[in-house]
Amino acid sequence: MQLIDGRLVYSATDLVGFLECRHLANLERAAVEGHINRPMRADRVLDRIAQRGREHEARFLRDLTAGGMTVVEIGPEEGLPFGERLTRGRDATLLAMQAGAEVIYQATLFDGRRLGFADFLRRVERPSGLGGWSYEVWDTKLARHAKASAVLQICMYSEMVSALQRSAPEQMHLALGGARRETVSFPVTDYAAYYRSVALDFEQVLGNRGPAFPLASMPEPVEHCNVCRWNMECRAQWRAADDLSLVANLTSRQRRALHGIGVATRTARAEP
Repeated sequence: MQLIDGRLVYSATDLVGFLECRHLANLERAAVEGHINRPMRADRVLDRIAQRGREHEARFLRDLTAGGMTVVEIGPEEGLPFGERLTRGRDATLLAMQAGAEVIYQATLFDGRRLGFADFLRRVERPSGLGGWSYEVWDTKLARHAKASAVLQICMYSEMVSALQRSAPEQMHLALGGARRETVSFPVTDYAAYYRSVALDFEQVLGNRGPAFPLASMPEPVEHCNVCRWNMECRAQWRAADDLSLVANLTSRQRRALHGIGVATRTARAEP
């Protein structure tokens, strides 16, 4: 989440994070408005995962070129303001689509509100506003199985591609990792309504005219905590408040039930 030319712009990563943890959206909005600072810390495990992801993407790209496909890469134009770079990348992506490129690598998808960099757009012989062809989204993921977060991401990219080619893609695809390197495909229409529901909920939170700080929510432990940059800040908040979140194996439902009877801390829970 970031401000570009004075407008709040979000990515698929922000949308996925919101689905995992609503508090995260409030943290990011407060950071964008300058009330708090985003944590910046090294994480060797996450860095290694990111590197493996880049290697997997590079392998997929090599496989495409080895198969004789022509690839147009949308490279970033360094030295320009970020907003201008995005606009130029979006325009270059649309030009490549209009020209009928077989594969567009690192396509820039930017509509002033949403931002994404699709790993690959691949041409299919299905008519659209571009002509007798159109494009479908392909994204590379290290996981051996398709995750809901990855599907939500390519849903967003597919909707943005729809606007550019004035026709919805029929399919969207994930190139998975692991030794088998499977590819899985999903009908866009099967998931579009769910994506729009999540996106509408997220945009309503972002469009809240109330103050971004103090935060209007409290953190809850979720699976996303393991990869979240705010993890240490939330844990410090739990410790300071002696929060029930620190009780091992206590579920969200159990925490809510305890709150309902006035038990909000570990100390209160331990009292007879």
